[in-house]
Amino acid sequence: MRLSQRHRQWGWDCPAVDLDFLFLEYDRGRAVALVEYKHERAMLQHASHPTYQAMTDLGTRAGIPVFAVRYADDFSWWRVVALNAKARDYLPQRREMTEQEWVTFLYELRGYKPPEDLFSQARITI
Repeated sequence: MRLSQRHRQWGWDCPAVDLDFLFLEYDRGRAVALVEYKHERAMLQHASHPTYQAMTDLGTRAGIPVFAVRYADDFSWWRVVALNAKARDYLPQRREMTEQEWVTFLYELRGYKPPEDLFSQARITI
């Protein structure tokens, strides 16, 4: 927090962002997607915001999909928005998913199917 506040003092022409919950999804040391998670009560952001534009630029340059995901406090829903063309290959339109659908989607990004017992065991309570 102190660094973020200090960086703001360096001026408008030196922007940076302390991303709340940026996840680099990867498989076997290879990046497969960037996901910015926002809790349901977090301030709304739009894809046109410079933070999202920079994050999308990073993913596009890396050749990986970039998603913005808002999730329910109880994990009952996940609202997923594709932010770049690579992401739209996987998800052409924004979509609300259950936790099971979201986790399955993450596995599919890696070219896998979730283990059959993943959702039946107490590891993930749905």
